[in-house]
Amino acid sequence: MRIYEFSKLVDVTSKELLDALQEAGYGQKTHMAVLSDEELSFLEKTFGSDKELKVKKHKPKKEAKGAEQEQGAASEELIIEAMTPGDFAHAVRVPVQDVILTLLKSGIVAPKNRLLDEPIIQSLAVHYQISYKKPEIRHEEKKEIFISESADIKKRPPIIVVLGHVDHGKTTLLDFIRKTRVASREKGGITQHLGAYSVDTKHGGIIFIDTPGHEAFTKIRARGVKTADVAIIVVAADDGLMPQTIEAINFAKQMHVPIIVAINKIDKMSSPQRLEVVKRQLAEQDLLPEEWGGQVVVVPISAKEGTNVDQLLEMIDLQAQLMDLEADVAGPAKGYVLESKLEKGRGAVATVILQQGHLRIGDYFVSGDVTGRVSSLTDSFGRRLKEVGPAHPVQVAGFSDLANAGDLFEAVDKTQLRKAKARVAQPVKVVYKEKAINLLVKADSNSSKEALVDAIEKLSRKTEHADFHIVQASVGDVNESDVTFASHTGAMIYGLHVKTGSGVQTLAKKEQVHIELHDIIYKLLESLQERAEKEKEVKMIDKKIGEAVIRKVFDIKKVGVIAGCYVQEGIFSAKGKVVVWRRNQNIGEGAITSLQREGKTVKEVHTGFECAFMAQDLTDFAVDDRVECYISVPETA
Repeated sequence: MRIYEFSKLVDVTSKELLDALQEAGYGQKTHMAVLSDEELSFLEKTFGSDKELKVKKHKPKKEAKGAEQEQGAASEELIIEAMTPGDFAHAVRVPVQDVILTLLKSGIVAPKNRLLDEPIIQSLAVHYQISYKKPEIRHEEKKEIFISESADIKKRPPIIVVLGHVDHGKTTLLDFIRKTRVASREKGGITQHLGAYSVDTKHGGIIFIDTPGHEAFTKIRARGVKTADVAIIVVAADDGLMPQTIEAINFAKQMHVPIIVAINKIDKMSSPQRLEVVKRQLAEQDLLPEEWGGQVVVVPISAKEGTNVDQLLEMIDLQAQLMDLEADVAGPAKGYVLESKLEKGRGAVATVILQQGHLRIGDYFVSGDVTGRVSSLTDSFGRRLKEVGPAHPVQVAGFSDLANAGDLFEAVDKTQLRKAKARVAQPVKVVYKEKAINLLVKADSNSSKEALVDAIEKLSRKTEHADFHIVQASVGDVNESDVTFASHTGAMIYGLHVKTGSGVQTLAKKEQVHIELHDIIYKLLESLQERAEKEKEVKMIDKKIGEAVIRKVFDIKKVGVIAGCYVQEGIFSAKGKVVVWRRNQNIGEGAITSLQREGKTVKEVHTGFECAFMAQDLTDFAVDDRVECYISVPETA
């Protein structure tokens, strides 16, 4: 019988049973631990005196004592720490071959000198009936702890992050729990935003954070774990552990977040042995299932049919009970930003989960370099709220600009707000890059933008024959200013989850700016890959298209050096570059950064007209200098 099963019989929480066992000297255990006959007898006497308990006990092994004497087990307690099978065998005085065989029976292939993690060593100690203890370990805090002087500590619901590989059933699981159709509304069946949902279950309130599985969304997954109390790792039984699964496991370990594994799609398993294969893969990642002597809860489920989902919720509830989750509801509101985006009519909004305090309409706040005042609060069901407390996800409106996901969010007074506004950094000037595929990137949220930028940069590193350069990345629908900027920088516009505003397509056609919009990130990346292949086939050369003579030079303070000239032949193009000659000496060359005629910015100037231009890294102009204008064209043109 497991501890949590016994807790139901006596109507006592698992935590109380665990505390009693530890005080009585039975060592550290989890709610999933199987009770020995001695431990059962102790708990029956302590908690079951007034109840009729029907507990099936195992018959004692008569040979156990003799076996222990034959093995010559150490008289002192074994310290549970990472060690090799050879070290363990020496410490407990048993043949190393026996230890290796025992590990193989549990699905763990470990030679004599392979380092084994603490849970595996503990399971070996239990198998060999060795008395053990754990060393005192100081764990690094996984997130900032907020405590006010006038703290009012109350229990709060657990925050659960759901992680896993693409299409392993994370959103389908949440969909079944929440009884809504989220997965069906996601483009291509992929969750591409981090959403937080408050769910009432028969086990109490639970906050779920759903994260996208595509490799481009690594940062979003990391932020989800940063905020969570427990991580649910969803693994498809037919696929097993995949790259993003292992990445998610590592995130949870780094942040010291307890892990529960849900092996999904058992309705599609080719054979029951698939479960054992997945468990062996988990053990290789140092997640030893509790039925193999470890401490990791593994629940086989079918998210589609709902099989064992209630059991999974029960395991979450039991884990939350052990953690004694509490929050200070009296202190100033502090928490983390999960996601931010632009909404029509509301401006910049963000999904926030508080860790302490209450946030109210009208409160001033600071989040990274962004400030604001709460104008509205909306819960995960779309209901308007006047205030919100710890652990409940809420969408906050009133941001001065888009906040960064993962940033600390805190309510402040007017004085703190003024100080925060004074330190806001100035925007960085964006430049374009010659001989590169220049891109202007648009996305519907900060997280999507970050994921897209990271994915494009990664693609650029992998593609030898094409260099993708992002001249600008921003949030919101494609507007006319984007088209104008793209035209001046020779960039193409690529958008994820966005639309084009009124008049944009007409202007883009006029300015010959390519716009491409996608709803699925990997489709956008495939399109860029195809464009890179086309670039590979076309060799570009510089072609002379015009020549002019400089008639006047203007050095304007805070603007730069401007060359006033007369076009003698051909044309001058705003997308071109210039080469300056003084008699027969090459003075320098650079891309045109500004081209004007009669005080107005123009795309090109033809023969017989005067114009003025500025060029990148060129300031040494003189009257009568000869200027040649070139553009980059395919070699066959």
